[in-house]
Amino acid sequence: MYYTEIIEMPDYTSIQIQAMVRNMDTSIRKHSSLKNSNPELYLEKVRQENSVLEENFSVVFYKHLEGKLDATFFDMLKLKRKMELGELTEDEASKIVGQQLFDKYVAPVVSSTPAEKTLSYSEYYEQFNKKD
Repeated sequence: MYYTEIIEMPDYTSIQIQAMVRNMDTSIRKHSSLKNSNPELYLEKVRQENSVLEENFSVVFYKHLEGKLDATFFDMLKLKRKMELGELTEDEASKIVGQQLFDKYVAPVVSSTPAEKTLSYSEYYEQFNKKD
């Protein structure tokens, strides 16, 4: 999923990856009128404007295009950032991801409790825009 693309991609920093996704947000909004009226042109324009993201992080690109990018993406970016700062090794990050996946998918099945809902991409950003 995101893990291999984000954690194991040495050519881009976590900040650069997040900036590419935010740029894609702009493209999606800019061409939103084409999404239903001319989906082929919509896809072409979003792909042209975000070619580096699509080429290097295709899972992230297509999940975002489909509106399926969620808080897991941000979790991976945080882990990558910690690796960049020397706070975690790749092995430690891998163990954290493994535990998160176990907690999300395996534990609920074993304990017969519903899995906790993962925040969507927009919900993740909304939590920072709320004024107290």
